[in-house]
Formats: sequence, structure tokens, C-alpha cells
Amino acid sequence: MKRRWSLRGQLSLVLGGLSLAILALVGGYLGRVATQELYAAQQTAVRGVAQSAAELLATQLRDREREIELLSVAPHLVSGPLDALQVREALDRRAALHDEYAWLGVADADGTVLQSTAGMLVGRSVAQREWFIAGRERIYVGDVHEAKLLAKLLPAAPQGEPTRFIDFAAPVRDAQGRLRGVVGAHAHWRWVTGLVEGSVRRLDPASGIEALIIDREGRVLYPESLKAAQAQGQPVLPPDLGRGRFEGGMRFGDGQEYLTSEAPLLARTNAELGWRIVARQPMALAQRPVRALQRELVLLGLAVAGVLTLAALLLARRVSRPVEELARIAQQVEAEHRMPTFPPLPATRELAHLSQAMQSMTQSLLTTERALQQVNTGLEAQVQERTAELRAANAALEHLATRDPLTGLHNRRSLDTRLQEAQALDRRYGRQNGRVHGLLLIDADHFKQVNDVHGHPTGDAVLRQLAQLLQTHIRVSDLPARFGGEEFAVLLPELPGPLDAMRAAEKIRQAVQAATFPQVGALTVSIGVSLASPDEADPRALVDRADAALYEAKRAGRNAVVYRAPTEG
Repeated sequence: MKRRWSLRGQLSLVLGGLSLAILALVGGYLGRVATQELYAAQQTAVRGVAQSAAELLATQLRDREREIELLSVAPHLVSGPLDALQVREALDRRAALHDEYAWLGVADADGTVLQSTAGMLVGRSVAQREWFIAGRERIYVGDVHEAKLLAKLLPAAPQGEPTRFIDFAAPVRDAQGRLRGVVGAHAHWRWVTGLVEGSVRRLDPASGIEALIIDREGRVLYPESLKAAQAQGQPVLPPDLGRGRFEGGMRFGDGQEYLTSEAPLLARTNAELGWRIVARQPMALAQRPVRALQRELVLLGLAVAGVLTLAALLLARRVSRPVEELARIAQQVEAEHRMPTFPPLPATRELAHLSQAMQSMTQSLLTTERALQQVNTGLEAQVQERTAELRAANAALEHLATRDPLTGLHNRRSLDTRLQEAQALDRRYGRQNGRVHGLLLIDADHFKQVNDVHGHPTGDAVLRQLAQLLQTHIRVSDLPARFGGEEFAVLLPELPGPLDAMRAAEKIRQAVQAATFPQVGALTVSIGVSLASPDEADPRALVDRADAALYEAKRAGRNAVVYRAPTEG
């Protein structure tokens, strides 16, 4: 007679096998996803090192280039003697602020060094140096090279490696655009490597991640150990490195496989250095967390499998007893379509306790979740409120620093700053596009009588109305400002010639003449007009001409516009 399986045995086999199958499928899938995510996280960390180092290095190189550019247009270099003590002091100040500079100097147009930090190379010729040749024509950033003239004048490197520099240079031109000389700087190569090392030092030293600097020819510039090995003809870099952006496992010249990511040095400077930052991590270290997770998943899976098998056996024993009662309950559910009340049997009682516990726990979790949402909503509202208050405070401070409190126009301090900026732009670009900026000085005629007859509050109201008329009748690019008392000023950038400035002034004069001022009636203004000259180093000359034109308009009977050209008085 064929032996039949008992109900308990069949349930144990089915439930146990199903539980183990689900565990294997779900555990295997989750394990694979977790290991992939962990590996991706390691790749992200390596990529982050390469990108952050490349961005930091590009930014710092651009900052140093910009500093040399600004130094080249400093007034004491553009118009003063290049061998003056003031030039030396300016170089020493910058060297003291930035310890990455090994040398800062100024050479005349023939290449003779006139001033430098610590007096190094003064009187020597640098006419054959690449930075000087290129710096005569443009802003220059040079590739890394070993020291030549300064090699014997500077202390040896701490590790005994050769002294290397990154060169910066910019032409010094006078107000007419003629070459006066070249300002140059040598930045320590250890400054560059220090920036890259700083990006790596933020990581856990146990991660083993390191960064390399590779030039456009595939030569290692940093670290020194790989550079020296490559110089001796040893294979250092993988042959595929540099063929586009590469990420993933690569085998280097030492035979080890590394998790690798490379990032190009973004072109933020006048020089296309072609450097790349390569970050790498030994694959054994990169996969260590992955292997540890896999071991933990295996142990956890074995433990869960044992628990599920035991649970299947217990559940089968429980289920085999109340089979008939479960059948009756199933029929009741089918007939009445409602949740029945389970009888107080041991098996069903425990199921009822579990159901009650789940209902209680769900209710508690929902209550807690709602409370957390309310707290989170309150916190977000508080953060937004504080952020809005901070922005409003910053805007108020900015307004107080640059605006006149009575009229809301720019104040004298803000106008002086904009005049300096406009003068610098004209000197750099005005000769190319033929445009210059102009200035209107506007004075309310007989304004003292307004205050004397109607009182100062009425005078303040008149000034506010004048400010509104100015803002209404100028271009969007023009800058209105209160110059002082009843005087106003308008900065007119990008003017083709004096006719446009006169039209702008006449438009304002007519608008004021046509306006009606409460309690005062009619009011007129006198306007002085002048244009800037790119040859002028100080915007004060423009202000003086416009002021002289204003007084000439006053003497001519007021309610007039007078122009004073740059070549006049």
C-alpha cells in the first residue's frame, strides 16, 4: 500500500520550501542590489576626489591668474616708474599674502628685471624666458617646469626633489596702450600638489584613495614616485587611460587593479594646460566593504532560513488541528462577506492576539507619523521664516550702504564706486568700441527759496519727486544718484558721443519744467554735462568738468543744459 504523507508533513514541506525559495530569491536580489549600490558608492567617492581636486585646482589657478592681471593694471605700474619703491612694496605685500609665490617681479619691455620680491634677479635679463615672451602679448599661465635662474637663490625642496614652478605673466601697458613691461610670478609646484593632496586628506586614510596629475602627453606630474618611475622607462599608467572619460577598474603598471576615475582640468584660465586629475583606489580596498556585506548577507540568510524552517514546522502543527473550523470560517466568509469572529481556540486565539497587536501597532505608528509630519511642517515653516528674515536683513543692509534714505537713489559713495568701474571699463574697451560713459550733474534752481518759503518737509517732498522724475526719464542702464543737497547725478554708460548725453539731459530738463510740484508749483533745473576720456586715470576729472558745466548753466540764467568737453579747462 502506497504510503501517504500526513497533513502536517505536507504543510511543513510546502511552507518550508516556499519560505526558503522566497528567501533565496528576495535575499539574492537584495544582496545583488546592495552590493551594486555599495560598489557604486565607492566609485562615486573616487569620482568625487578627482572632480573636486580638478575643480579646486582650476579655481585656484584662475584666481592667481586674475591677481596677476589686476596687478598689471594697478595705477602705480600703469603710470609710475616701474623701479619705484612703491612697486617693490606692492610685490612684497602680495608675496606675504600668498605663500605659494616663490618670486614676483616686474621687468621692463626689454626683459630687464626692475623690481622683485626679496630683490631676486633685479638687474638680470629674462628676455629669453617663455613667460616674459608670452607676457608681452597676453595674460599667460605656463606649464610646470624646473627652476632655472632661481634654482640657486631659493632653499632646496623638503624632500630633495627639483624646484618646480608654475608661471603667471601679464603685460603692463600705459594709458595709450603702449607696452611698459611685464609683471610675472613663479608659483611653487608644491602649492599645486598641496591642493590635490588636500582633496584626498579629507577622506579616511584607510580608504587608500590617491590622486595623480597627468599632463596632456600622458606623463605623470605628481606624485614624485610615479614620475620618477616613468622617467626611468617603467610602465606606470594603463594604456587605456586618457582615451575619453574613463571610470571603473584599470590595471596600472605595478600590476595592481585600481578603481579609477579621471577628471580634466576645466579651462578657466588663458592657458590650455591639458592636465587631468586621476583618482584611484586599490580594488582590494574598494571591494572590502562589498565582500564584508556579502558575508553578512550569507550569515543572515542562513539564520533566517533556520527561523523560517522552524516557523513552518510550528505553523503546520498549528494549522493541522483546526482544519475543520477553518473550513467553516471560510464558508462563513464566502456567504456573509464580512470578517468573522474566530472561536476561542488556542490557534485562533493567538491569531486574534496577533491581529490586535498589528492593529494597535499600526494605529500607534500612524499617530506618531502624523505628529512627526506636524513637527516637520512647523520646522520647515520656521526655517523658511528665518531665511526670509535673514534675506530681508541683508537686503536692508545693502540698501542702507548704497542708497540715499530720502530719495531711495544711489548715494554718493555708490556713485563714486560706479564711476571707478566705468572708468576702468572705458580704459580697457573704450578705444575698441568707440563708446565712453558720461555724467550729468543736476541742480534744482532756487531750491533754497523752497525751503525758506514752504519749509524743509516740502523741500524733501520736492527732492523725492525730482528723484522719481529722474528714474522715469532715463535709460534702464543709467544710474541715478543723489550727489548732495539739492544736487543729483546720472551716470550714462556706453555713449556714442556728446549729442546723446545732451539729449538725455534735455529730456530731464523738459520733464522737470513740465511737472507740477505740490505747494511749490513750477520748478526748473540746471544741468552740467560731460563725457569721460579713456586717457584719464581718475574719474574726478569727469566730475569736475560736469560741475563746471553746471555752474556755467547757472550763470547763463538757469533752466539750461551746458556741455563741457574733456579737452576743455
